[in-house]
Amino acid sequence: MLSAIDTLLDRVTMYRLTVYVLGALLATAAVLAGVGILPFSPVSLVVSVGILSGLCWATNKVLARIFGIPSNVESALITAFILALIIDPIRTPDQLAFYGWVSVLAMASKYILSLKNRHFFNPAAIAVVVTGLALSDTASWWLATTTMLPVTIIGGWLIVRKLGEEAMVGIYVAAALVTAVALTFIDHTSLLSGLQQLLVASPLFFVGGVMLTEPLTAPPTRGLKRIYGIIMGVLMVPQFHVGALYLTPELAIVLANIAAYLMSPGQRVMLKLQAKAKLAPDIYDFVFQPQAKLAFEPGQYLECTLEHAHPDARGNRRYFTIASSPTEKVIHLGVRFYPKGSSYKRSLLALGARRAILGTHIGGDFTLPRDPKKKLMLIAGGIGITPYRSMLKYLIDTRQRRDVVVLYANRSAADIIYRDVLLEAEAKLGARVVYTLTDGERAPHNWAGAVGRVDEHMIKAVAPDYHERTFYLSGPPAMVRAHEDALKRLGVPGRHIKKDSFLGLI
Repeated sequence: MLSAIDTLLDRVTMYRLTVYVLGALLATAAVLAGVGILPFSPVSLVVSVGILSGLCWATNKVLARIFGIPSNVESALITAFILALIIDPIRTPDQLAFYGWVSVLAMASKYILSLKNRHFFNPAAIAVVVTGLALSDTASWWLATTTMLPVTIIGGWLIVRKLGEEAMVGIYVAAALVTAVALTFIDHTSLLSGLQQLLVASPLFFVGGVMLTEPLTAPPTRGLKRIYGIIMGVLMVPQFHVGALYLTPELAIVLANIAAYLMSPGQRVMLKLQAKAKLAPDIYDFVFQPQAKLAFEPGQYLECTLEHAHPDARGNRRYFTIASSPTEKVIHLGVRFYPKGSSYKRSLLALGARRAILGTHIGGDFTLPRDPKKKLMLIAGGIGITPYRSMLKYLIDTRQRRDVVVLYANRSAADIIYRDVLLEAEAKLGARVVYTLTDGERAPHNWAGAVGRVDEHMIKAVAPDYHERTFYLSGPPAMVRAHEDALKRLGVPGRHIKKDSFLGLI
C-alpha cells in the first residue's frame, strides 16, 4: 500500500500536491456546508475562493513584474486556498475590503518583508496577523472542526510523506502534546479538555502538514528542522500564554518563522545561463553564473523558478541537486529530459544564453560526513550521480583523500555522465568507481564494468567491508527504495544509510 502511494507521489511535484490537498479540503468543506454541517453556504465558499484566488494571482503578477522576479501561479493559488480555509467565507459586501487587504498583504510579504532576497514569513499567516492588528479583522481558522479533521490529517500526511518530513512533524506534534499536558497541570485545568482543544478544535494538524513543512520558511537541514518543529509545536498549543497574552495560530506561525530565519537566513539569486552541454541522449549539463556567490555544501539542492508561457499542471518550480562544488565559480545542474516532458523542462531546454532563472532555498542533509575517516559507498542510479559529482569535485579541489567507493548504475554505457570527474577522483583521491549496466543486452562488446541491477550480492562483491561503510543512495525514488531494501537485507542499520531528497519532478 505504501509503495503504491509513494509511486503516485513520485509523479507529482510538491507544490502541485499541496494545491490538490488544499483543493480537496475546500471541496470537502463545500459538501459539508451543503448538508448544513458547516455554518455557511457552499456558494459563499466558492465565491470566497474565487475572489481570493483572483486577487492573489493579480497581486503576485504585478509585484513580480515590479521586482523583476519570475512569478509562480502555484504559489499564489496555495496562498489563496489557505486564506479561504482560515478566514470566514464572504457573506456581505462589507467583507470585500478585508479580502482585498489580506490578499495583497499575503503576496506583498513575499517581496517586501524579506531579507537577503528571501521571504521568511508564511504569506497567509503574516497577512492575517497584520490585518488583525490594523483592521481588527483576522482569521477564524474555521477548518479546525471534527468533521474536517479526517481529510486534514490524510492530506497533511500525503504532503509530509512526499517531503520526507515525518521526523520534523512528529516532533512538532509531540512538543505540542507535552506542552499541553504541562500547561493543564500548571493552570489546574482539565487534561481531557485541554487535549480535545489541541487535537480537535485547533488547526494543529493543518499547520503541521501544510504550513510547518513549507520549504521556503523552514530551515534547510534536519537538525534545525527538528528545533523548528519543537518551537512551532510549543507555540501552537491553545493554552500557551505569556502572562495574559494567548497566541493565535497565525501569530505562533509568524514567531516560529522568525526563529527559523534566524537559524538559517538563506539566499535568493538570479542564475544566468552560460552554457549547456549534452552529456547523454537525454541528459544535459546546464552551467549558470550566479549574480552572487552561493553558500552551500556539496550534495545540497536548489529550488529553481523558471517563468514561461502557459505552464502546465506541473508548474514553474523544480528542485535540482547542485552538481557543482562550492569551490567552483559556476553552478552546474544536471537535468534529465523525457519525451513527454513538462512545460518547465521544454522551456529549460530551449533556454538561451544569458537568460536567467531564479535560484532559492538551498538545503538538504545529503552531505559528506564531518569525520573524514568514515568509509563511504556512494550508490547512484542515472541522474542520481549529480550530488556525487559535487562531493567528489569538492574533495579533489580541497585535496581530501577519503575511503570512497562509487557504484554507478545506468541502462547503457551512453547514459554515463560526469565521467571526467569520476576518473579524476580515481586518479587523485584513490576512489574506486564501479559502473554497472542494468540492461546487459546494451553492454558494448568490450565492456569492463559490471552487468545487472544493484542488489545485495553486487554490493557485497564491490565492497566486502560493507558493514564498515556509510551508504549514500541517490537516483529515481523507486530505485533508491530498492537499494535501501537491499542494504536492509544485508543488515545495514538505518543510521548508516543516507538518501537524497526528491522534492519534485526533475
